[in-house]
Amino acid sequence: YKKVENLVYQNNPLLAMIPKETNFSGRNATFAVEYGLTNGRSANFQTAQNNRNGTKLEDFVVTRVKDYAVVSVDNETLLAADGSEGSLLDVAKSKTDSALHALARAMGRDIYRSGTGSIGTLDRSVAATGVTITLVTSSDIVNFEVGMRLVASLSGAADGTALANNGAAVEVVTVNRSAGTFTIATAMETVWGALSDDVVLYSEGDAQNAGTAIKMSGLASWIPSATPAATAFFGVDRTSDPTRLAGQRMAAAFASIRESLIDGAVQVAREGGRPDAVFLNPLDWASLAKDLEGTTVIASAATHNRRRYDSNDAAATFGFSSLSLAAPTGMLDLYADHNCPQGRAYMLQMDTWKLKSLGPAPRLLDFDGLKGVRQANEDGVEYRWGYYGNLLCTAPGFNATIALA
Repeated sequence: YKKVENLVYQNNPLLAMIPKETNFSGRNATFAVEYGLTNGRSANFQTAQNNRNGTKLEDFVVTRVKDYAVVSVDNETLLAADGSEGSLLDVAKSKTDSALHALARAMGRDIYRSGTGSIGTLDRSVAATGVTITLVTSSDIVNFEVGMRLVASLSGAADGTALANNGAAVEVVTVNRSAGTFTIATAMETVWGALSDDVVLYSEGDAQNAGTAIKMSGLASWIPSATPAATAFFGVDRTSDPTRLAGQRMAAAFASIRESLIDGAVQVAREGGRPDAVFLNPLDWASLAKDLEGTTVIASAATHNRRRYDSNDAAATFGFSSLSLAAPTGMLDLYADHNCPQGRAYMLQMDTWKLKSLGPAPRLLDFDGLKGVRQANEDGVEYRWGYYGNLLCTAPGFNATIALA
């Protein structure tokens, strides 16, 4: 699986550095989070005895999600490339690598998001008709590809609710990455109806569509930017203690990213956390780097992993440049990750997180011993990649999501 690790982890810092477990057997993964101590403590023995009770615990029951990437290569290309290093072999390799890269992109993105499958929001204030779509957050353009088929939420509907026109999909024709816009094959009002407000966009097949999340429950689920409602999250009503059960959240209170991170680190430390890594969008990382110029050093993520974790995970050998910032509990390593939404930083205590999967994630789906599957109606072979797993956090209160100015 070395090739898999190389293609998946090399451009996805958080995905590469998150601790991995590949023993996600059974129907779910259940673990307890302690969010309150016993009240049986007092300077008076009788009072302590009268108030004795158990610690406050909640059991998260995390289920698996799954994701796939499938590609086919025609038999003529495979036979002609057999044993050669020529262009035909390159064609076959590029097709299989492309499928794996698509899955890597999805995993790298999903680990930050809420599980609804959303990848961007259409900005109706710019255009509500036609084929050119402008995104509310231009940096989300990294989530869109030529040929991708998109579905959208009902106009004005919240992320993860019903889809427009019963999930009608339209294909992306061109992508202007500098402008943060793309065009679709058919006018948006024809596919999704009249737009009275912004709409959330999803890759076809990924949208939650008013049901249970079918994508990875990433950072935005475990430490949401808004205080969670009573709706159960993996079986837990987190309103009894939103900090210890759903992490810490900070509004954009400072003019500089540096000040926001320092304040965030203080608040996390106050709750007993020892954060050691911060992940930001590259644009935010660049602003921070300019602000820290002359006051910081560049470190290596490979050193970061070896210093903090006893792990055989091959991803730990990948190096990612980082900035360093002093915090109450030690130095914070600050990483740029293009998957991280712009305007938001995630301050994490990395040993409280696990990407738990049923076998390696991702893996070649070759359970029958065949790396490729003969196609029934075409002269070719189909290769299937995928994973079965989810993200877990054993101490949400030791982590924070920070809105940036």
